[in-house]
Amino acid sequence: MDRKTEIRLIKEVLALKDKGETQYHESTQTHPIERYVSDDWFKLEKERLFLNKPMFLGVANEVPNVGDYQAVEWINGLSLLMVRGADNQIRVFANACRHRSARLVENGQSGCKKRFSCPYHAWTYNTEGELVGAPEFESGFSDLDKKKLGLVEFNTRVVNGAVFIHLNPDEQVPENVVSPETASGFKYLDLEKQRVYKRRSYILKSNWKILSEGGIEAYHYNVAHRNTLAPFFLGNLSTWESWGGRDMRMILPKKPMLEAKNMPEEQWDMRQFANVFYTMAPTMALLAQPDNISIIKMVPLSPGETRLEEVLLVDAPKDGSDDWSEDELKMHETNYNLVHKILSEDWVLGETIQANMESGAVKEIHFGRFESALTWFHDQYEKELGLTDNKVAKIG
Repeated sequence: MDRKTEIRLIKEVLALKDKGETQYHESTQTHPIERYVSDDWFKLEKERLFLNKPMFLGVANEVPNVGDYQAVEWINGLSLLMVRGADNQIRVFANACRHRSARLVENGQSGCKKRFSCPYHAWTYNTEGELVGAPEFESGFSDLDKKKLGLVEFNTRVVNGAVFIHLNPDEQVPENVVSPETASGFKYLDLEKQRVYKRRSYILKSNWKILSEGGIEAYHYNVAHRNTLAPFFLGNLSTWESWGGRDMRMILPKKPMLEAKNMPEEQWDMRQFANVFYTMAPTMALLAQPDNISIIKMVPLSPGETRLEEVLLVDAPKDGSDDWSEDELKMHETNYNLVHKILSEDWVLGETIQANMESGAVKEIHFGRFESALTWFHDQYEKELGLTDNKVAKIG
């Protein structure tokens, strides 16, 4: 987001507020609940969304130093190992030994290593994924070529600090994996310089789309978040933009934005006036607040279960040292817990929604005209699945 765009977006929000409006779609939209509960729908999602298209995995500074690694449970039971190599490049491997497919490190584990040794038979790999050691290899595996037994590597691309991966090892991540506007947004958020403060991971009994939907509409703020977000935001007012692809930026304005009318434009600051929310299809989001950024990673496990990971990104210590001051730590810890508290208000609702859908009590759901980003989300979702209206009706 460049400065010109920032000013334009603030003006658009102020104009909508003056008219007592928000961003509307031309009509409402209705969907059957099968897309949230059906095994057939979930199978199609895995085939066409998760396994055969590039996806946002995280940020490069989750592994900031040579040898740093992060093991992640991903789609379809796949365990990934993101590593910064000795050449300072980010690589992503299948977290599976080439001998008998044991995991090299446990899911969720992170740290720093020069070598990754399999806990089963000690086959050992370097940070570039090469097999560099295996007990009695020459006598036991004399007809195998050690050079061809490196870790399975997935193609990746780093865009202004954001890491994208293609889970089909034969496919590249294209240069235009995100729109120029989203790439500019990564620069605006200064992703390349952010540091990981903390992360948490847990499983929710909800379809990933229900959880995604809660982040891209403000209609629920005054009810679901009446004691947390609602006192600080402008109710059911939001604006969003997409650029013909799989990513979107939403502006969720706070009450201080109204003060912009009495300030010179050079003092306008979107991060102070609003939460900025970027989504990267199909399941990842960045929530930018004034002094932190939350990565919200959703890993669909089944139609009714999703692994959620929250990662809080913050600025480096202001004094230039390696450690945050006591005041900085107190602020980061407060934000870390506050973000989780607010998200949890949505997650509790998401689990009850999923339970009701699975009960069959309600057969369809509806999106209002002021929930226009939800309409975009599902239009894009159907497009990504390669569906027509007739085919949609037949699935599940």
